[in-house]
Amino acid sequence: MVGATKRADEITWQSLLEPRSFLGRFLHPMIQKRRTLAGILSWVGLGLLVSFILIALLAPLIAPYDPIQINVNEVNKPPSAAHWMGTDYLGRDLFSRVLWGARTSLLIMVVGVVIALAIGFPLGLFSGYRGGRIDRVLVLIMDSVYAFPGLLLAALVAVILGKGVFNIGLAITVIYVPLYYRVTRNQTLAIKEELYIEAARALGAKPRTIMWSYIAYNVLVSIPVIFSLSAADAILTAAGLSFLGLGLERPLPDWGLDLSDAQQFLDNGIWWTSVFPGFMIILLTVGLSFLGEGLNDLVNPLLQKERV
Repeated sequence: MVGATKRADEITWQSLLEPRSFLGRFLHPMIQKRRTLAGILSWVGLGLLVSFILIALLAPLIAPYDPIQINVNEVNKPPSAAHWMGTDYLGRDLFSRVLWGARTSLLIMVVGVVIALAIGFPLGLFSGYRGGRIDRVLVLIMDSVYAFPGLLLAALVAVILGKGVFNIGLAITVIYVPLYYRVTRNQTLAIKEELYIEAARALGAKPRTIMWSYIAYNVLVSIPVIFSLSAADAILTAAGLSFLGLGLERPLPDWGLDLSDAQQFLDNGIWWTSVFPGFMIILLTVGLSFLGEGLNDLVNPLLQKERV
């Protein structure tokens, strides 16, 4: 019985790592080419992302102080044993705010990018497969939205919706819906001309079955790469909105808010209130960018051919 259970576990893990499975499309190249530059970038990016997720989840347990607690006797104190990253202009512990800020940034990122994927992917799939007038209208709308500068468009939507984590996530969603739409549509246009799609039509498969059972799976393979890169840009956009005063409301812990508050004290030599939140933004965006670029090099057949 124990042997049978062990065998079942082995089959499960093998099926996950098979090159033809969805997860295996990424895990298998990462494991097989872990010593190449693309493999190293992927693992470093994945490690940084997992680290930030753990920080966000464990922030209530590992933060030494309340991130919004004001202490007038500890205003703008430099890093020390009591406050590892120093304190801000209200005497709040910066290390605690940085930890809690990871939760805020990741939550905004997930809301914005996941909703954008949930809207852009099915629209692009439907538009690319059906074509015709609907496709032309959707392309016109998406290209018009995509033409706006991302931060400017997000700021406009944020002004309309107001401040708050969910509202800022929705503002970021507007930026990335056209991106997922265009990627999905372009992939769908190419895949729907393949021979196995023609065979499915000849066998009487319904359009809905062809879209979701044959085309969607192959299009999804390129989505994690776009997801990682757009998530990195979403972190920067959310921080930019908070820096401009259009993001979250004080005293919520947020890296962009802390950067905005810290800029007025730079001339006084108080560097730590801006360096540490800024470093966390850079570290998370670099990790997501590494993951996206590494996966792109590993799973993109055109790039693989160029390296042969």
